[in-house]
Parts: sequence; structure tokens; C-alpha cells
Amino acid sequence: MSPSVGKTALAHERVKRAASIIGRHSHGTRLLKVVAGEGVGDVHLYSMYESMAHAGRASMAMAEDSDMQALMAEREADPAGHVHGPELMRMLHGAPDAANKASMQRVYEISRKNIPAAMGLMAELQEITKDEAVNIIAAVPVIAEKMDVLSISYGFADMEALGDATDRVGLSEAFQDVVNRASELGRLFESRAMTDIG
Repeated sequence: MSPSVGKTALAHERVKRAASIIGRHSHGTRLLKVVAGEGVGDVHLYSMYESMAHAGRASMAMAEDSDMQALMAEREADPAGHVHGPELMRMLHGAPDAANKASMQRVYEISRKNIPAAMGLMAELQEITKDEAVNIIAAVPVIAEKMDVLSISYGFADMEALGDATDRVGLSEAFQDVVNRASELGRLFESRAMTDIG
């Protein structure tokens, strides 16, 4: 969601209400604000589901939820920003960790045929970072505007930890070797840093 200038506080209040409502029908939500990179100022709302069937049931339940209906009516009457999505992603590697309050997300344009090789590189990244306090997630779209992407997210305790890991590990020869080989499988076209806002 991209807040409109002058309505950021209202947009944040509404998206937090949306997260609370969605949380009743899902396995939890995360609210992250983009603080650097693509989409600075945007707010990302993520919700988790155990299966596609669960996501489908949740979608129907949310459509009937009176609190969600009221929130959508407010949005129609007085928009506070531009909503993107929802989109549905499938996790191929890792799982969210609510203890992490900062993350770096890097998104690759990649052919589906190269996903298995990319997952091989993920195993190498996991080995390189095994002694680090980082949570690595890889996801691909199931329902989205752009389907030929692989999203990699690195979660950290806070922004200082993110910066420290980037200095020590992200710029290391071993890590950069993996990044260089990844560039042969797909094209890195956007990245962002995000912090948890509830």
C-alpha cells in the first residue's frame, strides 16, 4: 500500500486495522514499512496460510467480515493511499520469524526452469550464513501481476544487525560468488529494506 501525501497516518491506521481483521482468518500477519530502495514509504501487509484451501476459505470469510466491510467502505469514501494486490506467494525455502524486525528483500526476474538451480544456491547461502542470526526466505508467485520472479528475503533482529551482516557476510567473497552465479540464472531488478511496524 502506498500512502497518499498528507494521509500517511490515516493509511497506517487503516492497514493496521486490516492486519488485525486478516489475522483472525489467517495464521498471522506482518506489517512492514519500506525504508530504503524500491517503494520507499510503502507498507507491506503479509498474511500466512497453511494451504491454498485455507487461503480460499479465509478470502471468503474476510469478504463476509463486517469489520472488513466497514473498513472497505471507509476506504471507498475517503481513500488514503493506493492498494497493490493482494497477491499470493508460495514459500520454497524458510519461514517467517516474528522476532525479526528488519529485512532486506531482493527480487529476481527468473524463468521457471531456473528455479531448481536457484534453490541449489539457496542451500549454499544457508551454509554460508549458518552461524549468523539471519532468517532466509525464498518465495515465488502463485497469483500475481508479475509471475516470472523469485523473491529472497533476509530477516534480522533490527536494522543494525542487517547492516552488520551486510558488511561482514554480504560483501564476503563466498557470498558474492553465489550472487554472481545467481545473476546467470536471473536478473536482480529491485530490492528494498523494511522495518516491522506492527
